[in-house]
Amino acid sequence: MSALTVHAIVDQLHGAGLNLSLAPTGGLAVAPSSRLTADLRDLIRGSKALLIDWLTAANDAANPAPDPPDNLLDWHELDAAYLAHHVNCKTCIAAGRGTRYGLRCGTGAALWLRYSNAAMQPTTVTTNRMQP
Repeated sequence: MSALTVHAIVDQLHGAGLNLSLAPTGGLAVAPSSRLTADLRDLIRGSKALLIDWLTAANDAANPAPDPPDNLLDWHELDAAYLAHHVNCKTCIAAGRGTRYGLRCGTGAALWLRYSNAAMQPTTVTTNRMQP
């Protein structure tokens, strides 16, 4: 099967409201089970090894997060760091569509948390006004 086929399968499963993840034992976890139909179960069984390989690659430590920005309080830099990761991570792209599509990968979750926390910090706005 080609990579396009893997993406088509993942898109179909996400479209059915299913979240895919690696189980702690190295297997495949699919939730919520209440959304599984007989056809989807057959699709998952027939593609299980392929899906596990795809999830493993998406969460591979060999594809680390970009270097953190110099100023961890600058949400603009944190946003850029997250987006640099996000555009290359199918798991984070799916998570960005909404919680029913799954969670961000470990790297994406850490970057998103830093960005979210920095964006919530109060900022000081300075203006350059002329004195009369």
